[in-house]
Amino acid sequence: MIGVGIIGLGFIGRNHFNQYEQLKEKARIAAVCDKEPDRLAGDWSKVGGNVGDKQGSVRDLTGIKQYPNWKDLIADPDVQMVDICVPTYLHAEMAVAALQAGKHVLSEKPMALSVADCDKMLKAAAKAKGKFMIAQCIRFWPECVYLQQAVKTKKFGPLKALHLRRQASTPDYSLNNWILNPKLSGGAILDLHVHDVDFALFMLGKPKSITAQSYKRTGGGYDRVHALWQYKKDLVVQLEGMWDMPPAFGFNMGFTARFEKAAIVFDLTSGKPLTVMHNDGSTETPEMPTRTDGYFNEIAYFLDCVEKKQKPRISTPAESRLAVAIALAEIKSAQTGKPVAIK
Repeated sequence: MIGVGIIGLGFIGRNHFNQYEQLKEKARIAAVCDKEPDRLAGDWSKVGGNVGDKQGSVRDLTGIKQYPNWKDLIADPDVQMVDICVPTYLHAEMAVAALQAGKHVLSEKPMALSVADCDKMLKAAAKAKGKFMIAQCIRFWPECVYLQQAVKTKKFGPLKALHLRRQASTPDYSLNNWILNPKLSGGAILDLHVHDVDFALFMLGKPKSITAQSYKRTGGGYDRVHALWQYKKDLVVQLEGMWDMPPAFGFNMGFTARFEKAAIVFDLTSGKPLTVMHNDGSTETPEMPTRTDGYFNEIAYFLDCVEKKQKPRISTPAESRLAVAIALAEIKSAQTGKPVAIK
């Protein structure tokens, strides 16, 4: 039984809390940490979000230690694993400290705001006793797992075109709007769009070059990006990410993948399941797990790695570092108006 300490009880922190409650045979929540007194006491009624458990409630934290200082949580001997769910600019400092303290560490995406900070985390992980993984939930999302397997196995022939999209209203649920400050979050490209950056890398590997267009609306970092990733000449890859839509839009994610023999389409808000459209006109809707999502699956996977004393393979820290580097390359392309070669 792994004792888990969660640092940060905002949208992602309380979502992770929910998953551990479903994984009681593998882990128990030993401690939580948040600098906000109401959140630390279990009042999450004002904590919103964009997918999954969108609105928090009041929770009973009896029997769970409550720390306002994250360093005290890391020092707690009852905490064997630290789950970092705080603003991105804090990821590197906390992850390095937890790894150096001998803890297993699951840290939210993106890995960090810079490649240099990612490297600090990798260096600490290389010397650490504990396991380390970045929570790239899309790699574990059932519909995305299906698509990744279709690409890998060429079940419908080779992939010819891919469009990944992540679209949202301007987020208004973060504490003091930290998410809209690019110095804290990296803006929409590093905070939101990095999901699809990482997923594209997972399926296709590094592109030869990237051309991106973007703009700023909130006055902070880029709020929208459209990027073309160049691979071989007969493969078209487009990634679209935005959080510049009006409040009524909400949140959506999805993809359109065209293979030689079929197309796979998924759109979260359409209400339709993932659909395979065959060239002969027929369609099928493969059955997807309904009781779990990417949040549950990524945490269950990491707990298994810890239990089996194995390094994570589905999502490695080195791959998460690459996702940050590629997202930054998109920003560079948007700034310069020129393609950026990926080495």
